[in-house]
Amino acid sequence: MIRTLEKNQVKIYKQGKIVINDKYEIIGFGAFENKMSLKKLTLPEGLEKIDKNAFKGCASLRTLHVPLTLKEIGEAALMGCSHLMMIEIPDGIQSIPARTFKNCRSLAQIEISAASSITAIGESAFEACEELKTIQLPDQIKRIEKRTFYRTKSLKSIIFPENLNFIGKEAFYFSGLDGKMMIPEGVVEIDDSAFYRCKNLTEVCVPSSVKRLGKWVFHGCSRLKYLTIQHDLDEIGDWIINKNDTIVRCIKGSRIDEYCQNQGFRTEYTTNI
Repeated sequence: MIRTLEKNQVKIYKQGKIVINDKYEIIGFGAFENKMSLKKLTLPEGLEKIDKNAFKGCASLRTLHVPLTLKEIGEAALMGCSHLMMIEIPDGIQSIPARTFKNCRSLAQIEISAASSITAIGESAFEACEELKTIQLPDQIKRIEKRTFYRTKSLKSIIFPENLNFIGKEAFYFSGLDGKMMIPEGVVEIDDSAFYRCKNLTEVCVPSSVKRLGKWVFHGCSRLKYLTIQHDLDEIGDWIINKNDTIVRCIKGSRIDEYCQNQGFRTEYTTNI
């Protein structure tokens, strides 16, 4: 029989501590939701699932130890845990659903091992994780969805998955991505405002696999000096960069060159290599 820890069974003791002595396979829907006094919790071995909203709004939760047996995390499970500073994702987890860590403003470290089974990350999964500085995503992930890293202002670097093919709308909006960024070969589409207001980017290379750049993709990147696009795309949106801040490196006479002339963007010509 599968045992579930339900909301009506949860009691927070003095000093924000709780002890779970019994064996549970599931932390139920909203079991700890808005338990504002909860500060530290170690989940029991044998636990396999944390359901939706399980720890949503636990604003004082600083430490959460999860067992290696965990296989599933529900949508918004830790949303709004604004003092949570670190989390280890067990290798058995296959997806990080939408809004899992949204508004976890103090979350600075997310441990995902090279052996991780994660294949998908949902919309806004790390939105407004303001202290997150770096993250390595497993190679089997193919999509970075809408607002996945929205307003992650301390995120200086990211190791993109080798199999990535899609970067969603506002995925890195106002993130702290810094310096030169090489988008990996294999990415086919970069949606609207994906890197909008990434003010610390200085140079971006768009690989030949990209067929679509949405509007405003790199707009607001005020320190972006060079954007290199050495191939013609099927679709490109308006105002992908700031008009006066960025030089587009492209091939003379290409459709990208024509696009830049129409938009009034500065160009620097290269040879295709």
